[in-house]
Amino acid sequence: MTSAVPGRPAPGAWPSPIEAEDVARADGVPGWAELVPEPSGLAVWWDEPRPLEGGRRCVVRRSPDGTVQDLLPEGFNARSRLHEYGGRAWRPVSLPAGDPAGDHAGDPAGGAAAGGPPALVFVDWPDQRLLLAVPGTRPRPLTAAAPEAAGGPQVRYGDLYAPPGRAEVWCVRESVGAGPREVRRALVAVPLDGSAVDEPARVRVLADGYDFLACPRLSPDGRQLSWIGWNHPAMPWDGTELCVAALDGAGGAPRVVAGGADCSVVQAEWRDAQTLWAVADPDGWWNLRLVPLDGGPGRTVAPRAEEFGGALWRPGAAWFAPLPDGRAVAVHGTGSDRRLGVVDPSDDSVRDLPLPYSDFAATVHAADGRAVCVAGSPRAHHRVVLADLSGGGPHEALTGEALVPRVADWLPHPRAEVFHDADGQRVHAALYPPRNPDHALAPSELPPWVVFVHGGPTGSSPMALDLEIAFFTSRGIGVADVDYGGSTGHGRAYRERLRGTWGVVDVADCATVARGLVARGLADERRLAVRGGSAGGWTALASLTSAGLYAGAVSHYGITDPLAWAADTHDFESRYLDGLIGPLPEAVARYEERSPVRNAHRASGPALLMHGLEDVVVGPEQSRAFAAALEAAGLPCTLLEFPGEQHGWRRSSTIVAALRAELAFYQRIFGLVPEPADQAGRTADAPAPQAHR
Repeated sequence: MTSAVPGRPAPGAWPSPIEAEDVARADGVPGWAELVPEPSGLAVWWDEPRPLEGGRRCVVRRSPDGTVQDLLPEGFNARSRLHEYGGRAWRPVSLPAGDPAGDHAGDPAGGAAAGGPPALVFVDWPDQRLLLAVPGTRPRPLTAAAPEAAGGPQVRYGDLYAPPGRAEVWCVRESVGAGPREVRRALVAVPLDGSAVDEPARVRVLADGYDFLACPRLSPDGRQLSWIGWNHPAMPWDGTELCVAALDGAGGAPRVVAGGADCSVVQAEWRDAQTLWAVADPDGWWNLRLVPLDGGPGRTVAPRAEEFGGALWRPGAAWFAPLPDGRAVAVHGTGSDRRLGVVDPSDDSVRDLPLPYSDFAATVHAADGRAVCVAGSPRAHHRVVLADLSGGGPHEALTGEALVPRVADWLPHPRAEVFHDADGQRVHAALYPPRNPDHALAPSELPPWVVFVHGGPTGSSPMALDLEIAFFTSRGIGVADVDYGGSTGHGRAYRERLRGTWGVVDVADCATVARGLVARGLADERRLAVRGGSAGGWTALASLTSAGLYAGAVSHYGITDPLAWAADTHDFESRYLDGLIGPLPEAVARYEERSPVRNAHRASGPALLMHGLEDVVVGPEQSRAFAAALEAAGLPCTLLEFPGEQHGWRRSSTIVAALRAELAFYQRIFGLVPEPADQAGRTADAPAPQAHR
């Protein structure tokens, strides 16, 4: 297909200054952010991705005078494998007085606000040990090395927490045996003096008894521990329990004070010694609640049909932070309209801070009348933001992308839209129409569009600046980012539309948006494609093999055979499909009926599959199986495999290679470039992927 105007490039082939290398440099979102009181003032710590440094995550400190420095030497990577998706992987701590590391004085009580220079406890990616990094010294271990014997348990840590008044770090310990399902978890206390390296018994177990635990917290009086627990087959957005127990064991068995089989508690913090703040959804929305310990009923604060929380994919997520005066600062909203506000239980009010952002990550922390968060908007990448809680002071963006001003005219102007299926069900999507100052659509010209499908599937697509999307829209390809049924941000009822219907509702909702684009005169019905990553890759390939709409599909590390995946995947998601499709073996026919591998012969177009060879969440066998099925059916498929990559792209070279391959794929299926003469295969140059056809 050519342009409607001879001699002009067709949409999809417009020249753009946004290159794949630009996307790689800007890829990723800052992680956990925390305010750290120091003798000279308030410092801000966060972690950030480093695609150009092999994809490691580095913890960064912005001192009270504005100086920014790396807290991790080159070669160290603050990233946890807890639940395979990770969890909070670092915390600032102050060492006890006389600690030999660094030869500096501190408060023997410990805690990030002590008088000495803060140190950093973090999980190092290669061996998952806890390490202590003291300014000016090389990080040293706090936990023992993994057993050298073959088949010995792998020990991982995550969801780190520094309890005030104690010279230790609390966290979730995950011990994985020879098989991926041989897993034990407990909340443990690790001493900061390094004594547990040679004496592992010095690591104390604080709580266990659940398949999964998260959010350990010490009460203000130092006498009680709270945490969140849940068991298979529930996922944390289905039902969890908020527990409280006496630290000395004298109080008897732990008490469940909130949550249950049909109520999801995703975060809890102490308000005072007798009351907890909790984000829970007994009324269908994740709202803030006050939970008393005297046995009285809890109550929702500022109740509304909005979300004050989200899916607990990574333990340590913080959608709110308690304030010393009994209030809280919290993220709230729905879909693509999120805000940061101060919640007051005395009058159930929410006073929003005047911030120019519409999406907030699950990291909020407060101290000394200020809050730090990670926020983004359609015109701004997610960045670390420091805000005055009074609402009267200025906010400050501590990170940002220098590239954006140079390419501002090429960035899309997205808008949130609602589509309706044949039954009147609402389907939410963010539309990113093509935009390029040097090119415009002719009056009779319709551009190609790609339906983007987020992962999870219990996830969502924030409407914030993403150069990956701009890479396509600036070249004339529209993007529709769909929050299909099952997505978070729209309440439990919308989330549970996917219960038992994965591969049906998600596929239908994406098709509703695609057909809606055509009906509204926005898209060329002959040039529609669908793409997704992980669970989104499943939906993309299920759409290709069942919807009859798409000229092609792109899957990044996607699931293609649910039966094989359910048998081989890691423990955290090993029962996930019980709720999404049905329990096995009773629902085996349903698994087979919806499998993209088994329906490959029905594909409406070619597929591009990309997978990391070290992916333990969705193994590369999943993409290989679909490629083989398409080949057996005589249909075109390209499989690219990336050595050294896990579940998601982290290396700059991978991001660049994947984007270029995806753009070339769209340009071929949309008729913008000729099909390659040799469909048998090619070999990509190192360090690009291994390629197969």
